[in-house]
Amino acid sequence: MRGQPGTFLYGLSRKLCRIDVTGIENLAILEKPGPAMIIVNHTSVVDVVVVVGTLHKLGYTVDGPCLDTCTHHRHLRPVGTSDMWNFPLAKQIVEGSGIIPTDQHDGRSAYRAAREALRNGECVLIYPEGDVQVNADASPREWRAGATALAKSTPLPIVFVAHHDTRNLGGGSVLKSILKALTGIVRKPRIQLVIGKPVMPIELDNLSGSEVTEFLQQRLIETWQQAKALN
Repeated sequence: MRGQPGTFLYGLSRKLCRIDVTGIENLAILEKPGPAMIIVNHTSVVDVVVVVGTLHKLGYTVDGPCLDTCTHHRHLRPVGTSDMWNFPLAKQIVEGSGIIPTDQHDGRSAYRAAREALRNGECVLIYPEGDVQVNADASPREWRAGATALAKSTPLPIVFVAHHDTRNLGGGSVLKSILKALTGIVRKPRIQLVIGKPVMPIELDNLSGSEVTEFLQQRLIETWQQAKALN
């Protein structure tokens, strides 16, 4: 399982919950060569299981490079917490994958690595809220600056992925989230996942930094609202 977090999380997601996916056709833009971004809302540490596991199933994996013939539509470069390297099991799974580690309090090195990945024509997956503090209704919150800066760093399509309500799988502290998620083996909560219509680079051409942030935040909110309406 070394370097295969996508494979691992797909298997885990099948055991823990039922996921309804809408808008799969909007992922097709990612099959074209060149830089791209996937932007995802964040409410719990376990929503990574839902999102990354589902994307892997659909052919967009965070696993490391394939050694033989690649059957995936695309390999993704997610920005993820560096804490994963502090635990032996997690480290074994993520080491050798495309995950870009970020420090919760200083994301500068992660930003530089993500920007370089985009310049190399890769697809970066990012949680723009930066943490899992959650609103009462689990709606998307304000973004940290890095997501907008990446979106403006090079012309690229941006795909939005929103889920509702992963709190049914697990929420609260990291420990509480994980313990509740494990009961999903019995409960099998249902979670709605919506893949929104992509934003193309021409739509951002004449916008300032603050306007880009507002525009992209609103698109993520709209995608989340679609997911909420399906529940």
